[in-house]
Amino acid sequence: MSFSQVAVVGSARIKSTLVQNMAESVGLIINELGFHLVCGGLGGVMEASCLGHKTGSNACITIGILPSSNSHTANKYTDIIIPSGLDIGRNQLVVASGFAVIVLGGGAGTLSEIALASQINKPIILMKGSGGWADKLTEEYLDQRCNSKLYHINTYEELRQTLIGLSKLESKSGCIDSDHNR
Repeated sequence: MSFSQVAVVGSARIKSTLVQNMAESVGLIINELGFHLVCGGLGGVMEASCLGHKTGSNACITIGILPSSNSHTANKYTDIIIPSGLDIGRNQLVVASGFAVIVLGGGAGTLSEIALASQINKPIILMKGSGGWADKLTEEYLDQRCNSKLYHINTYEELRQTLIGLSKLESKSGCIDSDHNR
């Protein structure tokens, strides 16, 4: 089974035009491939990727899973707003909602999303050159369990081909047992 949604996570505050442009380009590529975009629905990478997604020609949607119960905090490029009221617990919903998780930059919140994605076997795509955890993580896997591969992406064409390939794979995500096994 393949999913039609890609999760995008990253810095809530963008500090450079480069990362802004990268996030917009990532959003556009997701749209061009015919996938919906799921994110945390706030600013920074989330807003920029939603903006890029909206510039695409496909009738795909953006979904924002907010940490608060206030729908007015969503960025203006979010089509479907889910005011979860779960605070950082919403990170689990964001990463579980896509067949892959794309990371741009990121701090502690993004690191938690990366760890959660790994624990539920989601492929993690690190956009190199965007800073934060996307650049700090250099191995092929997050830890010795080798749950989820880390894809180190340097170009938009690499991203496009990686998403196409991953969309064809059957999902292996699921719940972990008491020994953190699947």
